[in-house]
Amino acid sequence: MLVIPIKFQFNIESEVRRVRETLDNFKWLTKNNYRFLLPNGIKDSKDIKIEMIRKLVEDEYDLNIYQIAESAILKSWEGNSGLMRKINQKMNGSYMLDEVTVILTRYGTQGSYMTPNSAIINISNIPSEFLIKTVIHESLHLMIEHLIKKYSVEHWVKERIVDLIMDFEYKSRFKMQSAPNWVFITDEIFKGYYPDMNLIIEGAAKIFPDK
Repeated sequence: MLVIPIKFQFNIESEVRRVRETLDNFKWLTKNNYRFLLPNGIKDSKDIKIEMIRKLVEDEYDLNIYQIAESAILKSWEGNSGLMRKINQKMNGSYMLDEVTVILTRYGTQGSYMTPNSAIINISNIPSEFLIKTVIHESLHLMIEHLIKKYSVEHWVKERIVDLIMDFEYKSRFKMQSAPNWVFITDEIFKGYYPDMNLIIEGAAKIFPDK
C-alpha cells in the first residue's frame, strides 16, 4: 500500500517564530477560547522584542523532549500512513499529500498547519503516544484547505468537517473537539455527501458563510 512520507523539523528559530505568530494571533485565539502556551515570562503580546522571545525560548529548549516526541510520532505514523493515503485518495476533490513535514513545538495551540504540507504539533502536556491524533487532524486539514479557501468556509465549520472525517474513518477512535452547537448541522451535510469534499464544503459554505 502506498504511504505518505513524513519528516520532522524542530529548532530554536522555529520555536521563536511559533511564539511570535501566537502573540500576533493573541486576540483571535482568546476570542475563540483556544488554549495556547507561551514561554515562561511572556503574559501577552504587548511590546515584546524578538530578542527577548529568543532568550526565553533558549532557556526552555530541551532537545531530548523533541526527540522523544519525534520517535513516538514516527512509530505511530508507520501504522497510520497507509490509511491516511487511502483516505486522501478516497476523498473526491482533496489535495494529494506527497509528504507531511511535522514541525514540533512546545508553544501555541495544540496544532495548526501551513499549506502545502506542514503540520505544526504542540508536544507539551500530551503523552507522546497520543500526539498522532493531532498529526492526523492537521494532515486532513491540509488535504481540504484549498476547498476551504475556495468556498470561504467559517473556522468552526472546517474544524467540524475534519473531526467528522476522523470520526468516520477511524470509527470513533478519537474524541471530537468541543465546538459551538450551531455548527452541528454540518453533520447532516457530511453524512449526505461524504466522501465528495467538493459537495460537503460547498454545501456547508452556503449555510455558514465565513464570518
